[in-house]
Amino acid sequence: MTFQPLHLIEIAGLAFISTLFITPYLMERLINKKYVVRDYYKIGKPLKPTYGGIAMLVGVLASLILAQLFLESELMIRVLILYFIVFSFAILGFVDDLLDIGRPAKFFLPFFMALPIALLNIDPILDFGPITFKLKFIYPFIISPIYVMVVANLINMHSGYNGLSGGLATILAIAISIKAYLIQGEQSLVFIAPIMGALLGFMVYNFYPTKIFQGNVGSMLIGSALGALIITLNMEYFGFIILIPHTINFILFVYWKVFNKPWVKFGSIDKSGILKVPNNLTLKWLAPYYYKMTEFQATILCYGYTIVFCILGFLYT
Repeated sequence: MTFQPLHLIEIAGLAFISTLFITPYLMERLINKKYVVRDYYKIGKPLKPTYGGIAMLVGVLASLILAQLFLESELMIRVLILYFIVFSFAILGFVDDLLDIGRPAKFFLPFFMALPIALLNIDPILDFGPITFKLKFIYPFIISPIYVMVVANLINMHSGYNGLSGGLATILAIAISIKAYLIQGEQSLVFIAPIMGALLGFMVYNFYPTKIFQGNVGSMLIGSALGALIITLNMEYFGFIILIPHTINFILFVYWKVFNKPWVKFGSIDKSGILKVPNNLTLKWLAPYYYKMTEFQATILCYGYTIVFCILGFLYT
């Protein structure tokens, strides 16, 4: 069947509808099985279900099944390779949620799980604007898997508020979609449609105030998808710019660890809902450390950081 633009809407739409309708059922089951975590930035710290990324996984799978009816075999194979990587990362995230596999495994395993990216016949030129490097073997088999692994971890680390990680990922996915369309046309959006639809469906429940958290399964799914999309669509320089807020968050974390600052995973709120954060060593805590802010205000501010760098990405690539 010849590819038509309408097929993009159908593929993304099925991912959206599947995720939208399965999430409430998943929430009920997770609560019954006591797969819940504290919402630390709400009065009383209520328990809310986690592992919501499973719903996105189902939405993506449903859209890929539908896509087989529309896409030519060569293009469909490339899409399936990309989402094989995404599913592998999601499974790793789910296992980590359940068993806490430890930092060494989380550091080494993602590289090997991202290696199939080399099968996508990606351009061996590493493009950073005015500077380019032609790396025939190193790029597909070393740099590309590392890029996917790094992006997945950057997305996973920049989280903690209601709707923060998912909202930022949605902004990034929209930016990547626009850039892909401008450079490579509508057919490139086939790679993005499944994760975009699933993200939008999940954000109905994950946006502030969050009804369900995505867990590592969701963060790793989204992060690996964004990293693999950037590589597949040859947007390394653009990806570098739009991910600068996430990179800053990582640098702050490294500073925290290198100088052996006391480890605190969560802040709290006072009776009026104002954030009380222990330090300024994550991006989400940076502004609330100096100014009185609610969780929602701090989340929107983080959205703003990423939107600014997405605009810069369009201006400078």
